[in-house]
Amino acid sequence: MKVYVNVLAILLTLGILSLPFADASAQVAPQAPAAVKGIPKTPPVVDNPLIQSFNITPAVVLQGDPVTASWHVVRGPGGSPVASAVLTVNGATWAGSGAEVYNSAPRAFPWAGEKTFTLTVRNAAGKTVTQTRTVRGVSLVEALSKVNITNMEANPQRFSAGQPIDFQVMISNMNSGLVLKPVNLFVTQGSRVVGNRTNLNLAPGNQVITLQDSGFTATGGVYTVDLEFKGQHKMRRFTTKQVPMYTLDPIPNQ
Repeated sequence: MKVYVNVLAILLTLGILSLPFADASAQVAPQAPAAVKGIPKTPPVVDNPLIQSFNITPAVVLQGDPVTASWHVVRGPGGSPVASAVLTVNGATWAGSGAEVYNSAPRAFPWAGEKTFTLTVRNAAGKTVTQTRTVRGVSLVEALSKVNITNMEANPQRFSAGQPIDFQVMISNMNSGLVLKPVNLFVTQGSRVVGNRTNLNLAPGNQVITLQDSGFTATGGVYTVDLEFKGQHKMRRFTTKQVPMYTLDPIPNQ
């Protein structure tokens, strides 16, 4: 009997001592493992070549007149050198170079209407970049149809026979962006050339061009303004009227 009591006492003691540890272990919640922060990724280096500048001039040209091409290309951040730069139009090569800076010789633009030039630059890594420019060609017929001799005035407005006068010819060029050159301008009376200006640049808009008559030798008559451009002529006539001095007026129905 004594042996059983001792065993019971030992078991009770062990049970009492184990209770706090059981409670403590039950109260501690397991902790999740700490999250590992990701290492930021380095963006890839762009290795495309760069086009610093690219031009076709002029952007509006008379059909058959020359244009020039120029560009400046450089290696990109990746450092691969420029291998080639090729300019095409209508699928055909217009110009090309392996240099970073290029300026072409003048070359005739044979078309009427718009054409798109494409510059393709390739580097040693095989990467490419492109840019385009548009050029508009104007036919000679269209260009002259938009040029008009709007008026001619005399200075002084009233003059006598033999009196030196200046002619002020007013010309309108309605070709947007197109400078016509060279333009030659003549003022005649019969077979006599009384004034002329040659190798003029006729910019878009309105211009007043002054020519001088060295002496009005006739008592009256017709003055003709003759504008010549690339072998084509545009004319307008003006007549003198005695009032009793002379003035210049456009001839109607021209």
